[in-house]
Amino acid sequence: MNGIYAIKPKFQQLLRPSEAALISLGVHPDVITLSALGLSIAGGFALLFAQEPGTLVLLCTIPLVTLGRTILNALDGMVAKDTGLARPWGEVLNEFSDRLADVALFGGLIFSRLCNQQLMCASLISVVLSSYLGILAKAAGGSRQYGGVMGKADRMVLLALAGPLAFILAVTGVCQPNVVFDVFALVVLGGSLLTIVERARKTYADLKSNNN
Repeated sequence: MNGIYAIKPKFQQLLRPSEAALISLGVHPDVITLSALGLSIAGGFALLFAQEPGTLVLLCTIPLVTLGRTILNALDGMVAKDTGLARPWGEVLNEFSDRLADVALFGGLIFSRLCNQQLMCASLISVVLSSYLGILAKAAGGSRQYGGVMGKADRMVLLALAGPLAFILAVTGVCQPNVVFDVFALVVLGGSLLTIVERARKTYADLKSNNN
């Protein structure tokens, strides 16, 4: 169960022209990494302030934020690898920025009135733990684990759908945005818990094979 991560190679192929342009401009991969974080922080503020009838339209910007983050997250690694700039610090910066980006986006929802705060907090904790487990696998001598049904790309697709859907259902009077975002939180929470189990299983098998 690898979720959307399974299409990563094809996604990277689509980004080759953009990668070539960034390399020709001499853009450092760390700049791309930090740009993805900055975009996520902006998305978090958009979610935070999309609380009144006049600002709910900010929810429609979330697909642009999540798509932009996903593209930049792919490009930083591609540029680093193909320019020979890949290094341990770049990996640390990338992983830490990814976690900060998740906190920024989910935090925007947690501090807004768009969802059940406790439920969204539980969802964020499960996301951070599943990501931490993936990193811990490598720290223990195995491979970085990306598997599971609720990886970063899967979360971003769901959030991209939730934003405009919450806006449309709210302005048409079908339901309040919190209904959509509570469902989003539940799906991410359940998916992240399954991802933790999957990554733990794969990590155990990987480390066991390395010790044999």
